[in-house]
Amino acid sequence: MAVARVLRRLAPILLMTALMTFAPSVAASSGPAVRGGGVVDGDPGTTSQLGFTATSSGGSFLCVMAGRSGKFLFGPWQSIQQMHVQGRVTPGSLSISGGVATFSGTATIHVVGTTSTGRLAMTLTGVPFTSTQAAGGAGVAWHQLDVSGVGTFGPAFMKSGHITIWP
Repeated sequence: MAVARVLRRLAPILLMTALMTFAPSVAASSGPAVRGGGVVDGDPGTTSQLGFTATSSGGSFLCVMAGRSGKFLFGPWQSIQQMHVQGRVTPGSLSISGGVATFSGTATIHVVGTTSTGRLAMTLTGVPFTSTQAAGGAGVAWHQLDVSGVGTFGPAFMKSGHITIWP
């Protein structure tokens, strides 16, 4: 149990480190860009950790929801223990208007949960997604994730972290 607690606390740091290490530098880009990460707020059991970077050339997106959830609806699952959405931003999909950034791409989604017949794990590939967000810090910035064929998650305010938009 102690190991799980430590991993839960380290997850946001590891997430941001991975995104900043492997993603193209937003600050070095010329033109519109968005970058952010942190914890997206929600009802108990529906919070998630988020990290992304997007420019006109593309980028990376990662959203991880872990823990028990009775309110996080996804396909046949009655309860979700883990959902991991990792994708590439489609070049040219970033748009910024009125302080809100939107980009899209395709993701691999891994879900672990329970159904009426027991535990079920599934990985879906090539799933279209759209990420929409507003800039700021905790309580100001917000994020919404639309996953094709699955549903919309959010909009919800960032509980911690920061989102920056360069017009």
